Amino acid sequence: MILTVSCNPAIDKTYNTSNVMIGQINRMRDLVSIPGGKAVNVTKVLRQFDAHVTATGFVGGYTGEFIEEELRNMGVNTSFTTIRGLTRSNMNIIGDDGYVTEILEPGPKILSFEREDFMDRFRELVKISEYVVLSGSLTEGLPEDFYAKLIKICNDHGAKAFLDASGEPLKRGIEAVPYCIKPNRRELEYAVGKKLSTEAEIIQAAYEYIKAGVVKVVVSMGDKGLLQITKTKVIKAVPPRIKKVNTVGCGDCVVAAMILGMIQGLNDEDTMKFAAGVSAANATTLESGMIPQDTMEKLIQDVVIVTV
Repeated sequence: MILTVSCNPAIDKTYNTSNVMIGQINRMRDLVSIPGGKAVNVTKVLRQFDAHVTATGFVGGYTGEFIEEELRNMGVNTSFTTIRGLTRSNMNIIGDDGYVTEILEPGPKILSFEREDFMDRFRELVKISEYVVLSGSLTEGLPEDFYAKLIKICNDHGAKAFLDASGEPLKRGIEAVPYCIKPNRRELEYAVGKKLSTEAEIIQAAYEYIKAGVVKVVVSMGDKGLLQITKTKVIKAVPPRIKKVNTVGCGDCVVAAMILGMIQGLNDEDTMKFAAGVSAANATTLESGMIPQDTMEKLIQDVVIVTV
């Protein structure tokens, strides 16, 4: 089973408009509301490929109920801790001028007894999980080493932890030695505490984590593709040029595709080709985490793989 952990999920509201004007009334042409947050996006992609996935984390209020109901309608098993606070909503405003404006609400506060309820639930779920996705931001009431604590539990039970976070939660999480981390360049720079100007510097920084016990480091570099660093090789996967519609969730697609590749027994090169193609296909659609299969298959064919 695959377990995804959403510590701060959201309803993602995506709007289309001509352009955003600061200090003025902005009328939107349309609105799409979907369950969102990084781990939720991973969950949605996994379900599109019929993976057996359980979603856990924290949800509260009518927004939390919406997320849980939508995931269940997709065939996802849910085991969330219900909190007193209200799950947040985020706005993603896409302008005809090509600019994307994101407005992210703060998450709810997690009370101590809610946190403990989740931890008890998580310990039981990990026992029946092969892969665990720890992805997204933490909300108030969760310490910066929260992911690190979950990773230690995963390691104790032989579950492969995939960490996709930023800032201190990423830095502290890496110290617990997850199976895989998937930062973008800026997130990796924060974790190592210095600017990484070249691919060689990125690879060297990532390799320090490999030496510390992390099995895979995958660095997303936007249009420049993906870098996967392992103990024995470095693979670069570069997708073809596309017309971008919405890039939200592209990194989440990479995490989901990596797990799917492992389940399907693909080698590292084919897994990275698959991940780059799925991520690029996601960017061609308005709704994040929903992959157009025909587009994906065409893009995968044109992904360039280079062994560095």
